[in-house]
Amino acid sequence: MGLLYEMNKNFGELLNEKTNFVFIGEAGSGKSEIVLNVAAKLARDTGRKVDVFDMDQTKPLYRSRDMKDAFAEIGVDIHYQDQFLDAPTAVGGVATSLSGDQYTLLDVGGGHPAARMVGGYAQFLRRDNAAPVYIVNPFRPWTKSIEAIDGTMSHILGASRLDHIYLLGNPNLGYHTTADDIVEGLEKLDKLFEGITTINSACVKRELYDAVADKTDKYLLPIELYLTYSWVDR
Repeated sequence: MGLLYEMNKNFGELLNEKTNFVFIGEAGSGKSEIVLNVAAKLARDTGRKVDVFDMDQTKPLYRSRDMKDAFAEIGVDIHYQDQFLDAPTAVGGVATSLSGDQYTLLDVGGGHPAARMVGGYAQFLRRDNAAPVYIVNPFRPWTKSIEAIDGTMSHILGASRLDHIYLLGNPNLGYHTTADDIVEGLEKLDKLFEGITTINSACVKRELYDAVADKTDKYLLPIELYLTYSWVDR
């Protein structure tokens, strides 16, 4: 696990120090929700322009691009390129945004195809103002062991030509997650990474924040559920 980066800092500190972020996570990690919440927080807290690039290559559901119109009202521009079937597509303007003075967030999904696309911007994402962030949901099948997590991260980072990553926990079981579920997930994270590192930051639904904050010393990022759809059983 030599890939780990700045794990001595909590995620709030990274948000204060960095301007470019790439968020990586497998399906079900909650990555796109986190991207939207970080974008909204940065726009509201700083008043600066925020660019979000939806670079998901495979998943037709739960996409940050679905919030494009609503987020434009708070100063967040969501960029994407329409796909034809499952053909990989490149989103324009990424390099220009990464070189500018606004915040830039890359929402990377779809495994290898999207990771290879991000590799074209590795020279920007290795700089001191950038933080590659890997979302870990300990309840997902591919996070049952440290070997599985390490293999997935190494595979994606190799394709994206990145050499370091910051780990952010997001323990959840979907819309019906309880505070006890989150506490259990935080304990799972500690056990998974015992002897390797400590994940000191995690996300929690805003309405559960107070109940969880009293039971952990980790930095907690309260998040809203923006990606809600009429067809989802809640």
